[in-house]
Amino acid sequence: MPLPDMVEIASGPISARFAPRWGGRLTHLIHAELGDILVPTHETDFDPWNWPKAGAYPLFPYHNRVAGAAFCHLGKGYTILPHPALAGDAMHGPAHRRVWRIEEKATDGATLRLDYEADTEWPFSFTAWQTFILNDQGLSLRLKLLNRADRPAPAVIGWHPYIQASLDDKAHTDATAAYPLDPLSMPIGSVPCHRDDETIPASSGYTLHFRNWSKAELVRGKAKIVISADPIFGHIAVHRTERYLCLEPVSAAAGVLGLPESERQASGLVMLAPGENLSGDIKMSITSIKHGEPS
Repeated sequence: MPLPDMVEIASGPISARFAPRWGGRLTHLIHAELGDILVPTHETDFDPWNWPKAGAYPLFPYHNRVAGAAFCHLGKGYTILPHPALAGDAMHGPAHRRVWRIEEKATDGATLRLDYEADTEWPFSFTAWQTFILNDQGLSLRLKLLNRADRPAPAVIGWHPYIQASLDDKAHTDATAAYPLDPLSMPIGSVPCHRDDETIPASSGYTLHFRNWSKAELVRGKAKIVISADPIFGHIAVHRTERYLCLEPVSAAAGVLGLPESERQASGLVMLAPGENLSGDIKMSITSIKHGEPS
């Protein structure tokens, strides 16, 4: 049976659309009063190596860069397919470039599933799920990754939303630690520095990596958008441009596969035995600020 090109769910003032063939993407998230919450996806074709900077997509089984598209795992070296535009580095895992399918569908929710077979982009087979549920207050998302390989596999889960925002919109996160970064905006080492200022800078073209957070918030006109997540998502990546703010809950530090193996667990990397899974919930609260209410 052919996969649907687009799937839609709704609850109260909030509606969402998905394109399973486009890497299991959430292409639109709309509030009846507040408008587009995510940058809407207008593309008519999907290039898996030049993906739309819109909507939201899943991060399995790693996020951000793998330097040199190579890593060592349990003493064995692995080489994976690099991104063609990143000077030999791999990026964001293969799941968001593959065809997903709808496993379950209701009026207010949907579960998307990917059965991934080991190949040149990742050497460990896995199954991944995204379960979305809408309510009047926003969106709940459960991510789950099951190791289907016949040996232990490294695992990271995360989510990459493009929240529609200008540089005039105020944002902050209560994260208490920030990683020093190299020229490619990747963490240097495994130990972050203490952070006092909760402000997310109102400038363009940067990426920051934080840990030890409980929420990240954007105030955009009358809209207050708050991201929170289960403790498994101990890290959050922040990327900002003139038209969007990415608040990305992730379960491990960026570049974790480049750390010495003895340091990876402390930076969030999970080792899944065959048949084990890693899962966690993310919430996006969407509320309207009333006149006179502090933002």
